[in-house]
Amino acid sequence: MGILVFITINSKRVDYSNSKIAGEEQNNMQNAQQIEGVKIIILKEGNGDIAKSGDTVAMNYTGKLADGTIFDSNVDPKFNHVQPFVFTIGAGQVIRGWDVGIAGMKVGEGRILEINPDYAYGEAGAGGVIPPNATISFEVELLQIEK
Repeated sequence: MGILVFITINSKRVDYSNSKIAGEEQNNMQNAQQIEGVKIIILKEGNGDIAKSGDTVAMNYTGKLADGTIFDSNVDPKFNHVQPFVFTIGAGQVIRGWDVGIAGMKVGEGRILEINPDYAYGEAGAGGVIPPNATISFEVELLQIEK
């Protein structure tokens, strides 16, 4: 003899459409674009020069794993290197996702770069901190361009 149990689950949908968070998320998604293996979300418009391949740029950044864990930052004293990060776009000094995601930024612009593994650290991962085949994200701000 078996026992048959019926469970009824009542769920209530909550409407967040008028919330500030929903509005910000919607605005950010409207500013999103996909370039190769990088999803770019513009957080703050810049108003200066536009960065391109061959330019040396100074950046602020915070890197996160998909679960939100911060793995590196040059604005958080916990990581012991609070100073602008300087590199040349397209010179192979950074992961490919940065070369793709930083090109086209204006001075003062803020972006989130969601970078797929092929444009980040791939199958190898990095430093025991970034697992293999990880999609990672960076919140970046372009501080300066040297042409």
